Amino acid sequence: MSQRKLNIGFTLFMLLLFILVAQLSPKSALILGLGTGLGFVMQKSRFCFTSAVRDPLLVGMTHLTQALILLIALSIAGFTLIVWVGEARGISYSLNVFPLGVHTLVGGVLFGIGMVLAGGCASGVLMRIGEGFGMQMLALGGLLIGALLGKLTVAHWRFVFGEWPGIFLPDKLGWFGTLILEFGALFGLWMLARWWQRKQVGE
Repeated sequence: MSQRKLNIGFTLFMLLLFILVAQLSPKSALILGLGTGLGFVMQKSRFCFTSAVRDPLLVGMTHLTQALILLIALSIAGFTLIVWVGEARGISYSLNVFPLGVHTLVGGVLFGIGMVLAGGCASGVLMRIGEGFGMQMLALGGLLIGALLGKLTVAHWRFVFGEWPGIFLPDKLGWFGTLILEFGALFGLWMLARWWQRKQVGE
């Protein structure tokens, strides 16, 4: 069967599935549509959080790094806009500001090592499973086991390492000051990424 026929068949299947799910739950249909669209964009762009951090050191390329910085900037702008519009309409938000501790650093390092060994982040692993990479199923299994163990033992690690209250920057600096700080830091990282690539490839 040709690739074109497979693409057409899969597209029709997803449309029928979307219609069926929409009849049962519009919210679930929206999640399905957004998830499918996000997976399609990630697969075609070859975007991966691991590559965005790993590639500058391994191959000297920072295209994905710059894309990640842009993604974070857009997310900050979108989040701020939603909160501002909500507050203007009298809508209150319950934000999850998690505490910080040594366990945060240890967990981040372990997760980073796991991503490099698995060849991708959680989203990259799911994307490659969709492409038919069987080895990524092992990575997904490890990810699920690790998440479960972390859920069951997080209270223990917080007690062992201790923690500090989380900081929500707008409460300390205000929204304007927070945006200036965050966009300034991201712009500095973006310029650093461009400089690093020019240095590595000799441009």
